[in-house]
Amino acid sequence: MKNGLRTAQLICLCPFKVIRKFRPMWLKSGIQNSFNALNSLSRSRKLIVGILVLLALVYYLGPSIFGLGQGQKNYAVTGCIDEKVQAFYTASLNYDAIINHNPPLPDETVYPAYTGNGYIAAAFGTENGLFVRLNRALSLPVKFYPVVGINVEHKDIKDAFVLDLKSGIAHRMQALKQSWHCVQMESELFAHRSRPSVLVQDIHISNPTVDSVIIEFDQVGASGWTGAETKTYSVKDYQQQTLTYRVTTGVIKIPNADAVVGAVIATIASPTSVVVKANSNYKQHIVTIVKYTKPLNKESVQSTVQDLVEKVKSDLTEVMNINARMLKREHTKVWGKLWETGFSISKSKASDAHNGDKINTTIYYVLCNVPAPLHDLTTSKQQRNEILKVLYYPDKCYSEHSTLKADTLWMDVVDEDHIARVVTTWMITLEKHSCSFMVQAGAEGVLQAMVMSFGALKFKDHHLELAVHPKELHRDISFRRINYGNNTHVNISVIVGEDNKANIYVALDRNDKPYYGCDAGCVDAPVSLSKNWQRFPVKLTDPLTSILYITADKQHMTDLKHIIHVTTIEEAPAHEHHVIALHKHGHHFGGLPTLFWVSIAFLILIFHLFLFKLIYNEYCQGQERYARSKYSL
Repeated sequence: MKNGLRTAQLICLCPFKVIRKFRPMWLKSGIQNSFNALNSLSRSRKLIVGILVLLALVYYLGPSIFGLGQGQKNYAVTGCIDEKVQAFYTASLNYDAIINHNPPLPDETVYPAYTGNGYIAAAFGTENGLFVRLNRALSLPVKFYPVVGINVEHKDIKDAFVLDLKSGIAHRMQALKQSWHCVQMESELFAHRSRPSVLVQDIHISNPTVDSVIIEFDQVGASGWTGAETKTYSVKDYQQQTLTYRVTTGVIKIPNADAVVGAVIATIASPTSVVVKANSNYKQHIVTIVKYTKPLNKESVQSTVQDLVEKVKSDLTEVMNINARMLKREHTKVWGKLWETGFSISKSKASDAHNGDKINTTIYYVLCNVPAPLHDLTTSKQQRNEILKVLYYPDKCYSEHSTLKADTLWMDVVDEDHIARVVTTWMITLEKHSCSFMVQAGAEGVLQAMVMSFGALKFKDHHLELAVHPKELHRDISFRRINYGNNTHVNISVIVGEDNKANIYVALDRNDKPYYGCDAGCVDAPVSLSKNWQRFPVKLTDPLTSILYITADKQHMTDLKHIIHVTTIEEAPAHEHHVIALHKHGHHFGGLPTLFWVSIAFLILIFHLFLFKLIYNEYCQGQERYARSKYSL
């Protein structure tokens, strides 16, 4: 070991012979003294010094090596692609947008860049084409590929996908480096919310370089669709420019069934390539119109398909006469109204917990598979009134335990087939638990039912009740704008305090008449609700009952006191520390990082090894010295 230290000493001191004119002599002597001091130590002390140095290295370098202690994702502008992605960074922190690089970064969970409106669906970065409705979800694939791909020959293009949940738009960002500048290519894809037959892809290319760039477009259209026919027509847009579009007619076979679906698809033709000149931009507005029949027998589908051709042409002509920005604004406005009702939950680091990204994307995928008849331009005034009636008075929805505990409803999805399976499971769950009328009301009704199911909220006999078990309230949760009555929206929050006890807070966005609330058992006098937050303690009853009741009928709430039969009512106990710590820190040990506890365990192990070595030296070697002295002549 001394030879090794001597070699290290010579290697470290060698550079000083070259630069001694430029370095003070005390530095060289200091290093020599340090090595001499180290050589003079005993073997056990050298071992201790080595362990301390190792622990220091693990402490300072461990987080970067093992990924410990990292905060949230840092999307610093490090390249061309991040210049576009950075615009969605703030939204991604609130789980209102999902950012996925290609290939994914180590800390990214991949979610399909998917869009739908309950009638049609499509996605970026997939080998599948268009999807149309079959039963409860958009699960029937069509051998038609409406998404136009972008490529630049002999160039290395980086790309990323952004799913903007709030606006219902999927983005694909592509970029390449040229002449010290970034050529940016962005595609937006959305299935229009108030025009169910419309799928829009907007392409924007920016070339700030001093050279022209040749952009190639890959528009597949119908491929592998047996029996499909395509014809070409022309149409004028809102700027009176003549554009070419193609109309494809065909029959879609339903798996494991004799019935078929007739479909007609019209799409604006894209050029095969375009030259984007230096310091210029290029835009392309590609509209696809889709119409299809209900499942029919093969004999009757042909006549129905011919009727759809004229409807498709009419819809395309109408949409092409609308400004692209106005068309997008129509779509995002509807999505904004859909998200007025919502749910939020504090982030948990527990391994099996569902957080905002999984919850928001699941809600989004479900809504993409549900029509929004309340916002459909073809819905009559009478139909809208019927839908609103269901939304304002959702009788007996929801009637089961919290769906946050059902893993089958929160499966990881990787493609359109997975999304369809998750959506189907959600639809069956809501329908079978007394929310069938809400599901039939469209996207608003489904979202209301989903949000209520998260907390086992249920409408029941003139009141709304929160039926979640107190022991499950170990995370902060919030229910936003639950419809109750003609002009009333209820907000409910559950906050876990510093004492690890949960409290309920209730407020009204607006109300058309007085509303009242009471906690478990309703033994206390009804509390009047308003726009100010009203606190209710979480109580535990035996037998178990709901922990909150809300109604506009004060007498009904007074009667609840006499019909809720319980033997005991007491304030729910505080959650155990290890339960809260698991959610806050990812382990049961509290706020100290995992590396700290690993270091402590390592030190304890080293201490015991060192102690064992001391005992061994004192006992075994001592006996050996005693034996030599006893028998020596």
